[in-house]
Amino acid sequence: MHTRFLRASLGVCAVLVCAVFGPRVARAQATGTIRGHVVETGSRRPLGDVQITVNGTQLGAVTNTKGDYAITTAPAGSVTLQARRLGYTRRTAQTTVTPGTESRVDFELDVTATQLDAIVSTGTAGAVEKRTVGNAITQINAEDVTAKTNVTSITEILQARSPGVTINAGSGTPGTASDITIRGASSFSVTRPVVYIDGVRMSTDTLGNFGPSGQALSPNSGGQTANALNLVNPEDIESIEVIKGPAASTLYGADAAGGVIQIITKKGVRGQQSVAWSTRVEAGRNDLGAIDLPTNYTLCDAARIAAPATWPGCVGATAGTVLSNSPIKDDPNALRNGAVQSYLLSARGGGDRFSYYVSGAHDLNEGVLHNSYDKRNSLRANFGITADAKTDFQVNFGVFNSHLRLPLGDESAQGILFSSQRGRPGRVSTLAGQYFTANSQPVEGWFTVTPATSDQYDNETTDSRVTFAGTMNYQPFRWFRNRLTAGLDWTSGQATLFAPPNTPDLTGDNLGLTAQRIPHATVYTLDYMGSAEHAFGANVLSTTSFGSQVIANRYEILSANGRGLGSPDVTLIGSTTTIAASNTFSENNSVGYWIQEQFGWKNRLFLTAALRGDDNSSFGANFNAAYYPKASMSWIMSEEPMLHGFFDAIHADDFKFRAAYGEAGKAPQPYSATRTYTVSTVTLGGTSGSAIRTLDYGNPNLKPERGEEAEVGFEGNFLRSLVGIDFTYYNKQMRDVLFSQTVAPSSGFRGVQQANLGRTKNTGIELGLTATPLRRTNFSWDSRISLSTNKNKLVSFGDTTVKQVQLSGASYGPVQFLRPGAPIASYWARFPQRNADGTPVFVNGVLQLTDTTYIGPSQPTREIAFSNTFSLFKNLSIYSLFDYKGGHYNYRGAELYRCASAANCWVLNDPNTPATELPLYRIGNGTGTPFGLYIHKADFVKLRDVSVTYTLPSKWASRAQANSMSVTLAGHNLALWSDYPGPDPEVNTYGNRTFIRGDIYSMPMTRRLTAALNLTF
Repeated sequence: MHTRFLRASLGVCAVLVCAVFGPRVARAQATGTIRGHVVETGSRRPLGDVQITVNGTQLGAVTNTKGDYAITTAPAGSVTLQARRLGYTRRTAQTTVTPGTESRVDFELDVTATQLDAIVSTGTAGAVEKRTVGNAITQINAEDVTAKTNVTSITEILQARSPGVTINAGSGTPGTASDITIRGASSFSVTRPVVYIDGVRMSTDTLGNFGPSGQALSPNSGGQTANALNLVNPEDIESIEVIKGPAASTLYGADAAGGVIQIITKKGVRGQQSVAWSTRVEAGRNDLGAIDLPTNYTLCDAARIAAPATWPGCVGATAGTVLSNSPIKDDPNALRNGAVQSYLLSARGGGDRFSYYVSGAHDLNEGVLHNSYDKRNSLRANFGITADAKTDFQVNFGVFNSHLRLPLGDESAQGILFSSQRGRPGRVSTLAGQYFTANSQPVEGWFTVTPATSDQYDNETTDSRVTFAGTMNYQPFRWFRNRLTAGLDWTSGQATLFAPPNTPDLTGDNLGLTAQRIPHATVYTLDYMGSAEHAFGANVLSTTSFGSQVIANRYEILSANGRGLGSPDVTLIGSTTTIAASNTFSENNSVGYWIQEQFGWKNRLFLTAALRGDDNSSFGANFNAAYYPKASMSWIMSEEPMLHGFFDAIHADDFKFRAAYGEAGKAPQPYSATRTYTVSTVTLGGTSGSAIRTLDYGNPNLKPERGEEAEVGFEGNFLRSLVGIDFTYYNKQMRDVLFSQTVAPSSGFRGVQQANLGRTKNTGIELGLTATPLRRTNFSWDSRISLSTNKNKLVSFGDTTVKQVQLSGASYGPVQFLRPGAPIASYWARFPQRNADGTPVFVNGVLQLTDTTYIGPSQPTREIAFSNTFSLFKNLSIYSLFDYKGGHYNYRGAELYRCASAANCWVLNDPNTPATELPLYRIGNGTGTPFGLYIHKADFVKLRDVSVTYTLPSKWASRAQANSMSVTLAGHNLALWSDYPGPDPEVNTYGNRTFIRGDIYSMPMTRRLTAALNLTF
């Protein structure tokens, strides 16, 4: 049903496009037809999505899944064709077109890791060839990723596919956001990359959801968040470009110190061609796979055996018997296999003066808990129009709708994971009423709630999003190009929270709770670029570029909640007995101007210098503007005549050396610089009224945090492009980092004041190795290894009176600190003091602890990704991706509470645990807790993806009236190898909100198994 509806809708769009532009396709001059076939060199495998263009014209075509293309209105005479596809060497060919006849031009494209002629647009003054760029840019062929395996979000495309980009997933609950960090932590607050889609700034703010725990009425409290980035359908993305720091992001100014991610959506290709339809139907499930959730234990001793009313499970047992259970695994009503469904239909085509890509999709992703799901609908329409030889337009329009439901979890005492892991095997149930399974068997072990109660909690967020990007390219002269981009990213949502009355386990009382939150976010972008070229003789080309960019952000939330529902059917806030409401608003505007000069010598040596100036509404009144310089060099050494012998000797086909230096910023949060006031209710005698009181002191000298980075590297192809190497070393420093200082009470203000004082440093390497060990007609093997390291250090607070800062926002004790000389948000803890014989030291019954000891960073310091693609007999493809992260630690807070509060952890119930060790684990959260016992290495290897794609014989596709038909079986998060003692070292209870990390009853990463049918028409 979904497919028929989508196809009908997209068919109307395609008909309208043809009706509008169809009459213009007639050509005054005589034309002919060019047809051809494109294959991969060696394997002879047909290549789809190859762009074929006629040089000097707007004509072109895209190959279908069989590798065929047709240009039906090619101009008569000698023409040059160009074939281009990401990941392959560009090829050109000439042919002569005779009016009314047909010519044939076939292409063979070589796989290549380093494409010097690839077109990039991120971090550059317009679209340029990669050979001219002096800094590292990672291009991810998203179209290739989605064709190989099942991905549900943009973060899954980025995961383990770009060295230096760290994705911390946080939770396996569908729809929750991942934390994205590029080249390490740079600030005392989280520094995320800015994201653009087709040149327009995207909001990566949260969707305003209620936190998935108890009375989570404050924004994002209690755990995971939902991110607006997840609304974009990954099937609509053609490629993603990542620039990783200030050396490359200077042109993006005061927000780009954390790097830039540019999402480029799919487009059509100009040229007479039939509509290319594509559809994908996918179904599968989410489950916990091999994840082993904690088991609870009870040691039956003499006291428990003698108390059958309290410990019926120990009746008849001998002393030393260990009871065990896991309610969440034993209860058939606790978990489920969540459904995964996806329906996609797209159409692609064009004519002489227009091109289009339209698509529609519906996705359902259910969690393993019964009240957990993420639904998404999306519609995309991208149109390109050529008005004349000098002017063309591109309009990209996306509409998204999502419906997210989050279960109780993380630190919530009413979550199923919490209730399961805090239960006591063999103990009489502590719940209000006995709970029975479908087989009428009593269930023991649940501590706070049963699944039936917890599933009543209704936390839902619905969102609508519109992205619009309009770009005009105007070239009045051969040497002068102009580009103007305008667009917006608009998001509006509604979050609702409901717990019926008489559910004290959920709300803490019997009144019931209903709440709503309505967020609105709008980002406007206006971006102009001009570029003029001038040749100095035959060898030197000067390109002078200049431009301006305006970004305007507006974010507002209106919230209300009510208590005292009276009846489960009462859900209106206005019908409750107690009502509270609030609203927040923030606005931020920035404007920047830049100029860049590039000199190219013999198209192999390129020197670039640029300068950007920025003003931002968040800057202090006493600070006018920030200026960011940039300089880079790109040298194609393999094309130097005097070096040919050397590169021939090392079998290098292409070799590019590059170096870059640049600066970029991170603007303060809105209103950080402004002195603000608020209103409070004041009662004098019997009269109440409003009175103004102080709120934030502000800082009129506030300026942006400033990042500066130097990087050097090389990229090249070796052994006839069988091996590709891309290497970068970077040194990134952040200064003027915002640090909070206590405001003097004499000022009349409370709290803290932001000041530009701190410094941080990140250094590391990034290495990408691509190899094609074997490429034959019936078998080929493509392999890729990416490796990155990061050494992070907080250099200085800028305030010598401050020695350390404990991170706030976590419910547990002091284990993460900011300390000069150590990584940001690293773990520090105390361990038990030991006697000479190894026993712990107690003085008057109090455990003695060591001084606070540095343990290690909370973020990975090294990452390795290893992927392989095997192609057999031209119709079978096998893909796998392994992901390793290491060098970091995680805090297993759930185990502390299991030991200290529930006494059901293994160490306390293991008969072999020395009696002297037992008191160490019975100490609850507090200053005397040996937290170091619960901080563990979090290194892991995950089998992220495995997929098998089989292309069915042509005759089978013909029976379905399709050009091609394929089936893909895919698995995600299939296996985990780690010494971490918890279920999953990757989880983080606090989502993507802060540097705080902790493993406290968070849902592990779920396994996803799907089967998909792909057809093209």
